[in-house]
Amino acid sequence: MDEVERQAAAERLHDAVAHGHLSLDEFSERIGAAYAATTSAEVAPLVADLPTVAAGADVAAGADVAAGARARPVVVPRVLVGAIKRGGRWRLTDDTELRTVLGPVKLDLHGAQLAGPEVTLSVRTTVGTIKVWVPAGLRVVVEGSTRVGTRYVEENELPPEVPAPTVRLHLSTGVGTVKVYRR
Repeated sequence: MDEVERQAAAERLHDAVAHGHLSLDEFSERIGAAYAATTSAEVAPLVADLPTVAAGADVAAGADVAAGARARPVVVPRVLVGAIKRGGRWRLTDDTELRTVLGPVKLDLHGAQLAGPEVTLSVRTTVGTIKVWVPAGLRVVVEGSTRVGTRYVEENELPPEVPAPTVRLHLSTGVGTVKVYRR
């Protein structure tokens, strides 16, 4: 098996997760198996059930937005007092916002489906903890601030040249803790 074939499979998997045909967990499992494969026979079943994507197809949700215009962020949900928890199969749009004034936010991205190859998830709580669980094979860029509290981020181990779906996490809390875990 040559590197060109392995890279073609990786690109197909990347396109599939960007189009919502694979969850981030499914992508992580398959991309790991693709890079570990030593024969074409090991790679073929990893992409056999995936649709093909036309070259140059726009994968972003809301592709009908005029060129240069930015779609408004999707706010899901706003909670005054209480917890926000997301897990299982859920969809991240190009620009998703979650807000609470008083309470924790717990997000598991393992079953999340991305609207495109790069999405932004903004989370804000005035008083509370923000915890995010991230699957392997997902590139994550963490931004934001904590005025009083701590921030713990398990760093990305993906080399920059490896194609991977990207989630920009903008995590902000006034008083609280921000934790990003990889598992």
